[in-house]
Formats: sequence, structure tokens, C-alpha cells
Amino acid sequence: MNLGFVASARRGQHFDLAKSALRKLKTANLALKGKSEREFEQAIVGHLQSSRMIRKNLITQVGADEVEKIAKAKLFGFSHWPDLSIGIDGTAIEIKAIAGGQATRDILGQSIAYRMQYRFVILVLVDTTADRRLVELCKDKKSDEYSLLSGMANSMNVFSVVGPLARSKNIVFMP
Repeated sequence: MNLGFVASARRGQHFDLAKSALRKLKTANLALKGKSEREFEQAIVGHLQSSRMIRKNLITQVGADEVEKIAKAKLFGFSHWPDLSIGIDGTAIEIKAIAGGQATRDILGQSIAYRMQYRFVILVLVDTTADRRLVELCKDKKSDEYSLLSGMANSMNVFSVVGPLARSKNIVFMP
């Protein structure tokens, strides 16, 4: 199924970096109360930078001494920038605090836009609902949400991290 996405083989340096980032994000502490999306981004950047391999390839918008800019993805005449990336066109990472349906629609749409330019996309969905509804649905293997995120990982190279399941424990969807 060719949707106009950039080619992305599940082997090689870019895939290895994406898998390494997913393993790191599985243990990122997303159980931060009352934090803004920007604060989640800074926490995730710090967590990813603890890996030497990821750190030397990570392009962020939070560092004062960033040399490279994050590559934009163009779709429908608009430019879209992920929160961070691993390599120029390797893996786009988007972080979204989810409190309602609009944020969910936004991040799913962003994943498609980023796949136009990047080989892989990692979505980090931080469940900020009072009843942890998002996490509960995503951990249920019979739910539509589980099926959707699994399918996106397997067929579109859009991987997801949903949390917090517990402190420093998140659900990861990857092939």
C-alpha cells in the first residue's frame, strides 16, 4: 500500500535508532502531574539523551546550541514540524498530552504528515485524562485503539508510546 510515504526499510541504521528510541521511551517517566506539553517534551528529550547512540543523532527544539534544524514535512501545501527527530529524515517524534478527542485527532493526522518526509514516526501519547481512559483502552488487546496502533506500527511504520501505565512504564506499539 503506497500512500506517498518516503521509503522505509525495517533494517539498517535508521530502523536501529528508531527501535532504540522506542526501548528508551518504554521507560520514560510520563507520570508527571500538571505538566504542560513542553515540559513533557523536555523530560523526553532528557531521557532520550541518556543514550549515547540516540544523543548524537537527536535533533530537538529545546537545546540552545542546536546546529541542525528539524526537517519539515509538507502536505497539502502546509509545513509540519515534529517536536524532535532522530536524523534529518530518519524518525520524527511527536509528543502530545491527550485530554480529549481533538488532541487524539491532531496526533493521528500529524503522523501521516510526518511519514511523507520521515522513514519512521514515533507518537508519544501522554494520557492526561482523569480516569486514564487512553491507557486502559490501549492496553486492552481486544480494543479498537489497540488494533489501530498495532496496525499503524505494522503497516505504516508509525510506532506509538502510550503512558503512563505506571511510573516509568509505558505501552509501546512496534512491529
